[in-house]
Amino acid sequence: MTEHILIMKTYHKGYVILLILILIAALRVPSLANSPYEYDSWRQSDTESIAINFLENRFNLMYPQLNYDGPMPNYVQLEFQITTWIIAVMYNLFGYHYELARMVPLSFFIGSAYFLYLIAKRFYQMPTAWIATLMYGILPLHILYSRAIMPESTALFFMVGAFYLFVRWMDQQRFWILFAAGCFTALAISQKIPAVFVGIPMIWMAVKEYGLRCIVKWELWLFALISLLPPYLYFQWLSTIAEFPFVTGIATKHIIPSLFTSIASTEALQFFVVQLPKAFTWYGIVLFIIGLVTIHWKKEYPIGVWAIAMVVELITIVATIKFDYYLILIGPLVALLGAVTLGSFWSKLPGKLAAVIVIVLISIQSYQLASPLLREQHTVLLRQAEVVQAYTLNNDLIVVGTDDPSLLNASHRKGWRVGNTIPKDTIAELQYFVKMGAKYFVPLQGHIDGDDGSLQNYLNERYTLIDIKGGYSIYKLQ
Repeated sequence: MTEHILIMKTYHKGYVILLILILIAALRVPSLANSPYEYDSWRQSDTESIAINFLENRFNLMYPQLNYDGPMPNYVQLEFQITTWIIAVMYNLFGYHYELARMVPLSFFIGSAYFLYLIAKRFYQMPTAWIATLMYGILPLHILYSRAIMPESTALFFMVGAFYLFVRWMDQQRFWILFAAGCFTALAISQKIPAVFVGIPMIWMAVKEYGLRCIVKWELWLFALISLLPPYLYFQWLSTIAEFPFVTGIATKHIIPSLFTSIASTEALQFFVVQLPKAFTWYGIVLFIIGLVTIHWKKEYPIGVWAIAMVVELITIVATIKFDYYLILIGPLVALLGAVTLGSFWSKLPGKLAAVIVIVLISIQSYQLASPLLREQHTVLLRQAEVVQAYTLNNDLIVVGTDDPSLLNASHRKGWRVGNTIPKDTIAELQYFVKMGAKYFVPLQGHIDGDDGSLQNYLNERYTLIDIKGGYSIYKLQ
């Protein structure tokens, strides 16, 4: 009888986490049909364009291509293309539908939420695990980027999974678990290099368990090899074929030179003051800090070291990059330690009520922060793209009057962005584009980024303007 009761309780607990995961997914459903031309349209539309180029140009994971700058191929040194490859397969099977593209990162995010639940269940009581999973799903940054057509959700899935698998290996000492942890770590780093910080708590656990014997434990050396060698070789390979200069070697060119000094800059401090509350709400931040300060280090040190490692990632990597979506790697710890704080009150009814109230307040603030962005669509850009599609052929090379390539991506055309090839002389730059085969110049409803009027005048004097109602006119260059 007692065994039957225990089985029933286990089933009920399973239903609770299943309902939480369904709720997390359901919150994203209303916005799944959105085009990539919303917040971070540059990054989202670039990601989708890589998937489309797999289908329409070269279906090879080792050769990701963007639509710029110039005619194909435009190989680029970016993350290992797991997300885009799956989107390409989905598009090939069912057609080009944004819902399909967004279901890929959403699925990875749900997977990462389940891994977080398993971690929380391993170190804490079941209510804390439920709260952690729910908080993880309702934080504003997670609502936005869990369904964004970007690799962030994939990185979270492999990073959180890697930590869980390594902890499980420490508990069970089964080789296949360690091998899986190494594969997950490698894939996490291949998605976002700062995910390498998850290795810090892994090293700490190994040293605490084995001491100096770590040096001679071959399993750990194999784990390190599996974790680090594949992403290193992948990025080295891409550096030999990449044609797009800005993102090639981005770590060595833009991050490492300022790695330990950026946090002291006014810009970095201002970034964190503004973006951290937008990402996690003030409630989430305060709960995270309380959870970290009051952590039981003897029993929960892997969680504490992981949290500190991700704080270090903030003050080194994120302080230098200053993109809000780079904050996402600390998100699992914000949810987990926030849940630990709320879970400490759960044993009594007033504590349960207080925890529920805080979760409701986080939900309300998340809705207020995220919903305007989820409703946003760049209608002017989309209308301009429709004009390009109507007046140009699929293989026509075009020049867009924006630094942001979203208009190129929305138009499903290849070409150039103004001001990136010869930025100090846009007229000479345009002449070069024409020589290289550009057939049309496309301002964004008449606007050209950075133009003082000289390029506009040159276009009016030299080329035919195809006049379109609403100011969506384009210039014919050939």
